[in-house]
Amino acid sequence: MRLRAVSTFLIVCFVSIVASAQNLAPPVPERITVHSNVLNEDRVILVRMPAAAQGKKDKYPVLYLADGDGHINEVGAIIDFLASQGRCTPIMIVSIPNTNRTRDLTPTPATLRGPDGSAQNAPATGGGGDKFLEFIQTELFPEIEKRYQPRPYRIFAGHSLGGLLAIHALIAHPDMFNAYIAVSPSLQWDDQHTLHQAQQFFAKQKEFKKTLFFSLGNEGATPNPMGDGFDQMQKLFTTTMPKGFIVRSARYPDEDHGSTTFLAHYAGLRAVFDGWVMPREPGGGVPVGGLKGIEQHYGELSERFGFPVSAEQAINQLGYGLLGEKKIEESIATFKRNVELYPGSANVYDSLADGLEAAGKADVARQNVQKAVTVATETGDPLLPQFKQHLERLAAAATMENKAGQAK
Repeated sequence: MRLRAVSTFLIVCFVSIVASAQNLAPPVPERITVHSNVLNEDRVILVRMPAAAQGKKDKYPVLYLADGDGHINEVGAIIDFLASQGRCTPIMIVSIPNTNRTRDLTPTPATLRGPDGSAQNAPATGGGGDKFLEFIQTELFPEIEKRYQPRPYRIFAGHSLGGLLAIHALIAHPDMFNAYIAVSPSLQWDDQHTLHQAQQFFAKQKEFKKTLFFSLGNEGATPNPMGDGFDQMQKLFTTTMPKGFIVRSARYPDEDHGSTTFLAHYAGLRAVFDGWVMPREPGGGVPVGGLKGIEQHYGELSERFGFPVSAEQAINQLGYGLLGEKKIEESIATFKRNVELYPGSANVYDSLADGLEAAGKADVARQNVQKAVTVATETGDPLLPQFKQHLERLAAAATMENKAGQAK
């Protein structure tokens, strides 16, 4: 599917602007209630599907978000932006609003302290982190999987005490999630108990196929136990690095404890999906290795993430690139390969029709556009009107050609 008439460029731009304006509002999260026998309470959960899910029935990886109601719009916007730029796959968010934040997000009992280590006049209400994670694993996971059937890839993200819990989950329950984003983790909690556990844990790991991103803003405290914990965590991974473990970290001196979350969530998701983008040849923008290179790249991504990562769009772009260079037979071969790989996609037939039309094979092109219309109708594809327009244009051209032939 592509724009076919240069003369319609300004109209198309105007329509695109209008369409973008209509889609500015983020998808509204669904509110569900899960009763927890583990926590002995009802928990409200907010589930946000990615913008790319509109009109589709695809499956998506899940990002489980602590302090969910406070960060869901921010993280959702970042995900939608990165996905629209081809920097990550669309991701659904399962956000968990708090009932007793200190209880749920801390792994051990201790007095609540600020970034500088000073007591906050709060009782020792912490220590429920493992129970909270048990709720997520044994009650929330099954509910989400039953309702939404997500992809088998999970990310956990948390800020401050939520970042502390992310690191605790990484070392104490490593099978729960595939990747972890710990924004300004409160590693000063309980005299750096979780940090010390992490040091002991990673000293024993030879192979660890997980991803961790952790960060810190300007905490404005002297002395700064939170900053000390962050520095020790960074130092740990300069001397200890298990095979397969991906670690990234960042410090944001121009951001404070609250404002750092946007930059950190963006960088964290970029770290989780590092290598997602198809590598290109310098200057030309051609995928490295051509069609074989594309299939290899997306095959490796599928193996790494544990679910099929579609190469359809990249193959489609290669086909149109070849078509633009007048390499018509190569473009047709590329489009045909896309049909072989993704027969359930309407767009692959429409694109193949463009190649066949360029080769002067109008009848076969029309058959493929008809297939695109059929598949799009069956799947509820939002591009159905455009496929129908393409079919009408080809049919009209065929009618004119027949009349011209009869006139002769």
